[in-house]
Amino acid sequence: MIICHCNVITDKQIKQAARELCENPEGGVPTPGAIFRHLGYRPKCGGCFKSIIEVVYAEAEQVKDDSGQ
Repeated sequence: MIICHCNVITDKQIKQAARELCENPEGGVPTPGAIFRHLGYRPKCGGCFKSIIEVVYAEAEQVKDDSGQ
């Protein structure tokens, strides 16, 4: 499903970026800006931020569960 219509970014891309950023030992839960930078995009209208945050937090929980923390 497309989350960011301005840059045509899908939920799968956001989940993958969130997972990669969360698995970094020095990282925490990434911000929408961090997701955009990781994917090589820049936010345009910002209308997708709420949806990105929801996807990122769900993926961060999954990473936490997978690592047994």
